[in-house]
Amino acid sequence: MFWVDQIVEQIVKSGKYKPYWVDDMKTPSGRVHVGALRGVVIHDLIYKALLSRGEKAKYTYVFEDHDPMDDVPSYLDREKFEPFLGMPLFKIPSPVEGYENYARYYAADFQKVFNAIGSTPEIIWTKDLYTNGLMNPMIKDVLDNASKVRKIYEEMYDKKLPDDWYPFQLYCPNCGKVSTTQVIDWDGKLVTFECVVDKVKWTKGCGEKGKASPFSGDGKIVGKMPWKVEWPVKWKAIGVTIEGAGKDHMSKGGSHDLASEVAKRVLNYPVPFPIPYEWILIGGRKMSSSRGVGIAASDMLEILPPELIRFLIVRIKVNTQINFDPSEPNTIANLFDDYQKAADAYFKKDGSDIARIFELSQIGDQIKHPPSVRFSVLAQWVQMPNMEPEIKKNNLEDWATYARNWIEKYAPENEKFTVQKNIPQKAKELSDNQRKALRQIANEIDNKRSPEDFQIKIYDIGKSLGLNGKETFAAIYLSLLGKDYGPKAAWLILSLDKEFVKKRFSDV
Repeated sequence: MFWVDQIVEQIVKSGKYKPYWVDDMKTPSGRVHVGALRGVVIHDLIYKALLSRGEKAKYTYVFEDHDPMDDVPSYLDREKFEPFLGMPLFKIPSPVEGYENYARYYAADFQKVFNAIGSTPEIIWTKDLYTNGLMNPMIKDVLDNASKVRKIYEEMYDKKLPDDWYPFQLYCPNCGKVSTTQVIDWDGKLVTFECVVDKVKWTKGCGEKGKASPFSGDGKIVGKMPWKVEWPVKWKAIGVTIEGAGKDHMSKGGSHDLASEVAKRVLNYPVPFPIPYEWILIGGRKMSSSRGVGIAASDMLEILPPELIRFLIVRIKVNTQINFDPSEPNTIANLFDDYQKAADAYFKKDGSDIARIFELSQIGDQIKHPPSVRFSVLAQWVQMPNMEPEIKKNNLEDWATYARNWIEKYAPENEKFTVQKNIPQKAKELSDNQRKALRQIANEIDNKRSPEDFQIKIYDIGKSLGLNGKETFAAIYLSLLGKDYGPKAAWLILSLDKEFVKKRFSDV
């Protein structure tokens, strides 16, 4: 049984998690990296697998738009955005005109990607959970039971919290920051707070002190809970019954353990079915949205068709890392090859896991067989003039766009080639027999042959002159590309203007 179906079987058989409400979340603190798509796809798979069993289910995605900015991403103007450090994301202006705020801009960029790959959860904004008053009953619970919350922290982290620590932060009514505020008392109606000047290293508080209500409503938000406490509050406010998270949150003693204890001991709410999953790494490195580390999810749509982005995630078990680096020589080509093999298995109806993976990778109801030409060949074709007819003949127009983008942005140098306008300098170093081979090859260009037959003829010409295959083909590549390697020589020659190639070989 495939891993998605195993998880759903466990959920349904337990009888504990109805109604099935699947949820995922992300803080849009900058360009959301591709790693965040793993959670989106995993939850989407669980949701759709429940529906396919005839179960009723709901899938929501929460954008944590009220979290504070704690760093300025490297791709933004630091001088412009540094004054907003410590302020909630929804109060920060969008980097691009036309969006309500910073959070909405980056959330929209990410939502565009996960919608494109077939995931369409209902969007929830955490700010709205506060402004609609849905969080207020639980805010009272955690403040009334602050001693229990402190005890949970102490048990988890073996560190005693001061008696005046409370699980709530106000947006400072003077400077608007939340990272610098500290609640030190609660009388059942109002909290006593201070905006501490040196509370964090990356921004300054203003020193404001006072009392205020912690309850939001009527379209206004006055503060927030620490995220580890807010997580279970969100479960209860929404009604979440199934939610996974990355291994950093799900590890022993991590934020999920603390959230679970708050849910059970303070909120009296059952812990949703947990799905711990591994990260997607880029070149072995963990990604970060706020620090701009990794590949933005939106960039993926430029180098992979939506169904291959899903395939990349679906095929790997949730407890196994995905190490994805499109700049590595074979990463993209192998992914396309594997997808084509999965398609073959699906259309053969062999019932294998790889066939199921192909099925779960599709966007929409119509399942199409992908092209049969390998991506490695296509990546060469898109660099060859006059290969458009061949690309169209093989229904490769869509994939050709991704191949061109990959060549431009990520392909290693040995995958790139350009036909040189003038005779390359290195071509002048060819041996006499290599030059003779070029002249004989030029004489064969007008003979009508398939690329396969022409490739054999080229090899035979070189052999007749005492050249090995490497020497023969290097003569062609050096003359046309200025490199001693390239795509299959016959295909390259036949993709070019015949008179141009004959003259080039003759001149060399």
